[in-house]
Amino acid sequence: MEERINLIKQIEEVQKSRVICYITSDRPAPLNAQISGDVTPWFYRQLKDIGHTKRIDLFVYSSGGDTITPWRLVCLIREFCDELGVIIPYKSHSAATLLALGADEILMGPLGELSPIDPLISTPFNPSPSNQPNMSPPPISVEDVIGYINLAKGKERFHLSKQDNLLKVFEKLSDKVHPLALGATHRSHTLIRLLAENLLKQCRKEKYKPEEIEKIIKTLAEKLYYHNYLISRNEAFTLGLKIKHPDKKMEDLIWDLYLKYGTHMGLTMQFSPYEYFTDNTVNSIDKEFPIGIIETAKMTIEGKNKFRFIKTPQPPAIPIPQIQLQGLGFKWGITRPKEEENAEHKVST
Repeated sequence: MEERINLIKQIEEVQKSRVICYITSDRPAPLNAQISGDVTPWFYRQLKDIGHTKRIDLFVYSSGGDTITPWRLVCLIREFCDELGVIIPYKSHSAATLLALGADEILMGPLGELSPIDPLISTPFNPSPSNQPNMSPPPISVEDVIGYINLAKGKERFHLSKQDNLLKVFEKLSDKVHPLALGATHRSHTLIRLLAENLLKQCRKEKYKPEEIEKIIKTLAEKLYYHNYLISRNEAFTLGLKIKHPDKKMEDLIWDLYLKYGTHMGLTMQFSPYEYFTDNTVNSIDKEFPIGIIETAKMTIEGKNKFRFIKTPQPPAIPIPQIQLQGLGFKWGITRPKEEENAEHKVST
């Protein structure tokens, strides 16, 4: 923690800002986390602790999540600053890309990545796989639905321009996908465009022109054709986003900070419950895993998932034991650096 705090302070000194780090785990389930609305009051806690300041930089690492939360967070953070920057050392995908759209400046390292913002829709009406009817329905890609219609209309393919032909194409689609699920994809596509537009209009330093906003939204929401397409900082700059390259000193600082979070949260580690049973006499063990962090130089707010690993005895013919995973709950907790705790103690006494 102390090493992370020291790096945050160095970034603040260079940027002449206050830094808030928001990290969500992209490890395999059940150790993964996404951007979600439950972080909003915790961000407010951090912002109240900072108070109003000229500039805030949001250091982000996330593979995405809820599409509404970025709009709420950007509006909240801007209540406490005149200027908002986003710092991207590596992954800032999907909903995290939306967060970046709301900034006056996006500082991206060489490995920094944005992604398309086309949403994946999960509803009770999504079609289940025919060969696995008991599975949860997979999400529907908005772009897959649009792509199907465009395939039928496109000149280079079927060019079905007559109304009757297009009606048959849509009927075929609605036979496979529930009309309410199709309605949800249309509503989500409209919403994502609205959110992106509103976020881009938040820029105060050098405002986007209307034609620039339309180009950015159309590209990120429709023209990349693949949700996992990765956008480098040079491509993001060409697209028209407010991209800034860090100098060598800042590049090293933000990368070192990402690595500290990676080590603390195990972001680059494989998950194997067997590693916790080096003692053959132990049959049950409880472990906590950090899956989300909202951190400043003065306060760490950390979300942890707790699990119980239970080793199930096996017959001698099966040398590898089975391990069951029991969830024991998720909770947020607050810690402060020792120097901050000491300062609070002096004030209180």
